[in-house]
Parts: sequence; C-alpha cells; structure tokens
Amino acid sequence: MTLHPPIAATAVVHPGARLAADVTVAHGVVVEDGVVVGSGTRLGVGTVLLSGTIIGERCRIGPYAVIGGEPMDRSFAGEPSSVVIGDDVEIREFATVHRATGEGARTTIGRGSLIMNYVHVSHNTVVGEGCVLTNSVQLGGHSQVGDRAVIGAGSVLHQFCRVGTLAMYGAASASNQDILPFSMARGNPARHYRLNAVGLRRNGIEGERYRLVESAVRCLRRKDLAGLEELAAVSADAALLKSFVADSRRGTARFVSAG
Repeated sequence: MTLHPPIAATAVVHPGARLAADVTVAHGVVVEDGVVVGSGTRLGVGTVLLSGTIIGERCRIGPYAVIGGEPMDRSFAGEPSSVVIGDDVEIREFATVHRATGEGARTTIGRGSLIMNYVHVSHNTVVGEGCVLTNSVQLGGHSQVGDRAVIGAGSVLHQFCRVGTLAMYGAASASNQDILPFSMARGNPARHYRLNAVGLRRNGIEGERYRLVESAVRCLRRKDLAGLEELAAVSADAALLKSFVADSRRGTARFVSAG
C-alpha cells in the first residue's frame, strides 16, 4: 500500500502560509500567503484558501470550496480583513465564504458548524456554533445566525438580518426581517408559525424552562411587551428573546395569522 504525503504534488501552497504538520492537502488545492490552517484539518480536491483565511483544527474543507474571496461589496477598497473558521467545522463542495469589508473586520463561522454544498456566506457575516446551513443557502452581508440554528435548503437571508439561536428557518424561504430564537419560520416572505419544539428538547430545554419560552413567544405574538418584561426577569431565554427584538435593525418576521 502506498501512503500519500500530506500535501499532494499538484497542490500549490505559498511559503508564507502556516499549515500544521498533519494538515492533509489534496490535489489541486491552492493556499495563498498568510493563510493559517490548524491541526487535523483536511483540504479537499480543488479547494482554494485565499489570503486572510484562518481555519481551526479538525476541519473538513471542500472539495472545491473557496474561502476568503474578496467581498462583493462596492464599499470594499482592498483593506486587510479575514475569514475565521472555528474548530470542527465542515464546509462542503463548492461552498464560498467571503472575507469582510472594513479594515480588520471578520467573517466568522463558529465551532462545529456544517456548511453544505453551494452555500454562500457573504462578507461580515457571523455564523454561530453548531449551526447547519443546508444545500444552497445564501446569506447576505452582515447577516447573523445564532448558535445551533438550522437553515433549510435554498433559503435566502437578506443583508443585516438575523436567524436566532436554536431557530429553524425552513427550506426555500426568504426573509428581509429577523427570525426569532427558538422558533420555526418558513415561506416567502418567511413567517413564524410555532416553536422549534424538537430542537429545544434536544438541547435540554424542557419542563418549566420550555413553558417559559412558550409563554415569551406568545407574548411577542400578542405584542404583550409588559408580559415579556415580566418573563425576562425570571427566564434567561425570555431575556434573550427580549434583547433580540430590541436589537433588531430590520424588525422581526410576522407570525402566521390565527385564522
């Protein structure tokens, strides 16, 4: 049996790149100057890592992913910026992640996230830990995805919009407003229709804690801000919902009508 070297003969790795000794680099990979790749990471066939890319440990990138491309933003003037990928992240075929606009700014993907094929993560986007972005998801610039959120295949999120922690944003949806934490939303335009009950329970939100989240979302649906304020005083999850709504730049997506 022939043992393949960690760096394939057809790969092009700039001398100024810093790769841990056990990084596996497949055929056709290009790694530019200044790129940093952590221990145990595998770079699949044809993957391109452009300057400004920092990748953590035990990641799987590609085949044919492109990380660190210049932002598609007319205000970008060539300033140094970066893409930072956390540990244990998987980025699949033909996904693209662009670096940020603004000197020293970052586009980030948190630890343990799964980015499936043909996903695009735009400049200045923040993807939290343990997220799943399924096939062909498109995230606009400056968007945010909270920890352990799931976005369904083919969905689009407008620039400056957010998907909250533990939300499930359904397939083939589009939104130019924020999707609440702990919720399920879908459609074009996306509408909230219930709690992400399965996701919450899988993450240990059960019993009284679940009931308080349910009550907090009910307050938002009824626009009962006084009730939400009371719940936020006794529930960290309700407090998260309260602050999420208060911090919204574009407003939150509506709920489906009761009728």
